[in-house]
Amino acid sequence: MDKPIVNPGEFIPADKASIPQHSHADSREHIRVSLRQDEQQDIQLACDGVTLSLYDDYCWVKIKIGIANIKNIGLGGVGIISISKLTLNQKLYLKFDGTYYAIKVMRIQNISNKLLFIGAMWIEEDENQRAMITNKILASSRTT
Repeated sequence: MDKPIVNPGEFIPADKASIPQHSHADSREHIRVSLRQDEQQDIQLACDGVTLSLYDDYCWVKIKIGIANIKNIGLGGVGIISISKLTLNQKLYLKFDGTYYAIKVMRIQNISNKLLFIGAMWIEEDENQRAMITNKILASSRTT
């Protein structure tokens, strides 16, 4: 029989797993509420959330650049999926109920060849206004 590698009673320190400095969800100031009906369903196939139009600002005129589906929302921002080609830090607008709401793209993740998950923050600084926007979209998702 082989000799044991560790002698009885010997202390062996465990290697500490490296902790990522910035887990994206942990860096948020506000929680996000999922609009998904089934979190286990593949996001590419999920027909849930709130669908709305994306707009860009061109010479003070809003130009529709595509559609997006909100998958999660909170006072800090929204998580959307879209096939629209966006860039980090891009400022754009979500049009909901006839009103434009400014967002800034903070994260882009490929889901498939064309589909992207975009994490964006509200540009609106007034927390009461952000709460109103969030509540309107949440209420809309509960009625569909």
